[in-house]
Amino acid sequence: MVDGTTSSMIDLPPTGVLIIGRAAEADLRLTDRSVSRQHARLFLDGGEVRIADLKSHNGLRVNGQPLGETVTLQPGDVVSIGEVHLVLYAASDSPTLPSQGAHVTPATHLALGERTVVVADPAMLRLYELIRRLAASELPVLILGETGSGKENAAFAVHHWSRRSDKPFVALNCAAIAETLVESELFGHEKGAFTGAAASKPGLLETADGGTVFLDEAGELPPAVQAKLLRVLETRRFLRVGSTREREIDIRIVAATHRNLEKEVEAGRFRKDLFFRLGVATVVLPPLRDRPREVRVLAEHFIAAACAASGRQPLSLAPETLAVLEHYGWPGNVRELKNAMEYVAATVTEAVVESRHLPEKILAGLTPPLPPEGVPQRPPEPRAAAVGASPEAAPARRAVPLAEELRELERNKMIEALRATGGVKVRAAELLGMPVRTFTFKCKQYGL
Repeated sequence: MVDGTTSSMIDLPPTGVLIIGRAAEADLRLTDRSVSRQHARLFLDGGEVRIADLKSHNGLRVNGQPLGETVTLQPGDVVSIGEVHLVLYAASDSPTLPSQGAHVTPATHLALGERTVVVADPAMLRLYELIRRLAASELPVLILGETGSGKENAAFAVHHWSRRSDKPFVALNCAAIAETLVESELFGHEKGAFTGAAASKPGLLETADGGTVFLDEAGELPPAVQAKLLRVLETRRFLRVGSTREREIDIRIVAATHRNLEKEVEAGRFRKDLFFRLGVATVVLPPLRDRPREVRVLAEHFIAAACAASGRQPLSLAPETLAVLEHYGWPGNVRELKNAMEYVAATVTEAVVESRHLPEKILAGLTPPLPPEGVPQRPPEPRAAAVGASPEAAPARRAVPLAEELRELERNKMIEALRATGGVKVRAAELLGMPVRTFTFKCKQYGL
């Protein structure tokens, strides 16, 4: 990198997506004022390096030529970002220069237009790289994942990285609208098509012409709408409700659901042919509990955003609070974590968020429910009295970090559950309200 009279060497990771810009959250941060906050995106895929302009103020040039679209860079290419010049070298050819003047961090913030998606887990980075590759095609994409796991962000990434990015992105939550209205919302209707249709109205498909339609919770689509949607995918034509004139449409459909569509097909609730058309390319989002390293990054991101939105001073999360957040199971996934941080930003008056400030549901979720009536409980373990202490004196306890206490509490509860169920892990997990997979993993972790 050459910046004025200084130069420095920047080591790039082998894979990932880096945002180049002046913003603090940029992965490759350049402080020159000619650089926009989010100036360019760098795609790294093994030995291939590609760069794209993010509609920056001063533009992007490669070997002196303005960049019109994403281009693949070759060793020796000079990339001009504002008044800063980057020269790409292969690792074996790179000159010896000081590593200063810029800071590169793992790609934890993906800039998708006005959206920023925080990604810290390597598996999620690979997943978003898969999404980027799928976006370059015109295949329908089916996103599977639990409620709140980030399916809409993944869908928007498909749109943002596609050739349709400058066209509309229109979303419909199929579970949040009455079954009788889904058809007219999607396909539109003509005047007088039904009671209350005082005027003609285009549907979401027409509104999104040229762009992307995101059908969230597509597993809830009524059978009649499933048949019409299949026809749209096959013919690129549709009929408004109450119309006999077919209209052409140019859209890409991205669908998402928390349901197991294969089982829905077997049960006759979802069309098999539509399932295969929607699921040409399938992306599976893991739940937040399966990507624990993202909890801290997401929590800090959400609380910073919530504080900024409310105009208050930034809050910091105490180490004990972070331990609690990482220990919790997050049944509501990323959405639940975001809601928790917004609650904290609205209610905490101190500068540091302690664990006691967290929503009651999270604190309660750390202590498994008591065994049902009739299940024997282990009596408390006897404690040895300190030498020279009277029998009545309570033994002195050393200060133990909250995270350690929580782990010990959980381990003891798991032991109790195993004893109460005769060592049957499935029943013990049910007793504690814990997923069997998580229970089995923690048994190995705690040596049970």
